[in-house]
Amino acid sequence: MRAKKEPGYLRGIALLVVSALFLSTSGIVLRNIDTAGGWQILFYRSLAFSVTVFLFMLVRRDVRIRDELTNLGWNDLILVVFLGTGFVAYIFALLHTTVANALFVMSAAPLMIALLGWFVLKERVPIRTWLAIAGATAGLIVMIGGGFAGGRSLGNMIALWVPISYAVTVILIRRSTRMHMLPALCLAGVFATAISALCIPSFSLSLHDLLISVYLGVFQVGFGFILMFLGARYVPAAQVGLIGLTEPICAPIWVWWGIGEVPGSTTAIGGAIVLTALVFDGLWNILRAKKD
Repeated sequence: MRAKKEPGYLRGIALLVVSALFLSTSGIVLRNIDTAGGWQILFYRSLAFSVTVFLFMLVRRDVRIRDELTNLGWNDLILVVFLGTGFVAYIFALLHTTVANALFVMSAAPLMIALLGWFVLKERVPIRTWLAIAGATAGLIVMIGGGFAGGRSLGNMIALWVPISYAVTVILIRRSTRMHMLPALCLAGVFATAISALCIPSFSLSLHDLLISVYLGVFQVGFGFILMFLGARYVPAAQVGLIGLTEPICAPIWVWWGIGEVPGSTTAIGGAIVLTALVFDGLWNILRAKKD
């Protein structure tokens, strides 16, 4: 007998897709930075992100901020560290390689999430999802080979931490018994702010670069991760990772259309493979969900 999907499954999928679209705007926005360095961007992005999540919690009637913050457990604190360091790696990966390369390296997340969900949460992963993950991994290997051949090893190596932190974050959200993980999300931003404050050479930057950094904090990661945290509670971990591939698919397109940063041939081939795997699994699961 087929297992029933969790209540809110299709809503969760919608939240995750919109989340990935917000997250995918990072590359095109970062490419419009004038003079700000990575630590400056990260500081104001993380600060704006933390404020955005905090304000979102304030307007929700079902979140009691004081109680939530005073009852944080090890699950929450581990999430804060992994996600906070992931925020740091994300910015520097995009600054040290092409947007396409960085985000396709990050597309290793579905495989990591599926494996962790299987071992930690005991969530069964359907054969079709494993096949989709295998296809996405093949596309990733094609892209990484081209990236290292192009002398972009530093950016690719930094980018590898991002799917690890994302995968652990998804598993911790799924494992948590708390009604809300938003306080931990907010603290992850505070953690990234603190790290960047220790490393930033100067807090002064142009208004143009400040506005871009604030946009990244409020909309790109702010709305992006709020929607991801809300949607991930309703969707199996392996599918959360695959839906998240919407981000590395869309981001190079925005940069290509916006500033003419053309992906290399291996990046385009790898991306096409990843996209095929994503569409295959996504459409199949949506059709199955409608029948349940």
